[in-house]
Amino acid sequence: MPNICLTFGTRTDLCKILDALTTLDGLAAWWTSQTAGDPAEGGTLTFTFGDQGGFDMRVIRSNGQQVHWECVNGPDDWLGTRIEFDIDAKGTHNQVLFRHAGWGSENNFFHHCSTKWATFLLSLRDYVEHGEGRPFPNDIKIEVSGM
Repeated sequence: MPNICLTFGTRTDLCKILDALTTLDGLAAWWTSQTAGDPAEGGTLTFTFGDQGGFDMRVIRSNGQQVHWECVNGPDDWLGTRIEFDIDAKGTHNQVLFRHAGWGSENNFFHHCSTKWATFLLSLRDYVEHGEGRPFPNDIKIEVSGM
């Protein structure tokens, strides 16, 4: 099964990174401003992207170094996939390792999502480093239709 794997390093404190991944305000600041739900382990988060739909994610792990979700509602290609953020504390920085795991195939939607995840990971980095991300609807657009 194909996976989308991305990473970035930052000198930002671990607590600030975890806040961006485990609170509604943090998530809304870099992924989509339309974020709701329960970010605690066992809870479900809803991420909506205007009239383009969205995703429901069950929080399957949330601790001091890992935040993992499973898609329980959304497009067929996403159902059952896992979104994983692992934070590797280095001596001089924190390395954020991202994986969107369990895709059925490398189809056009996979390629689209791979590029979009890259833009949102840069938004996450900008948010934790500078206090301002580019969440939907102010994200970097990659499609002619404006997605």
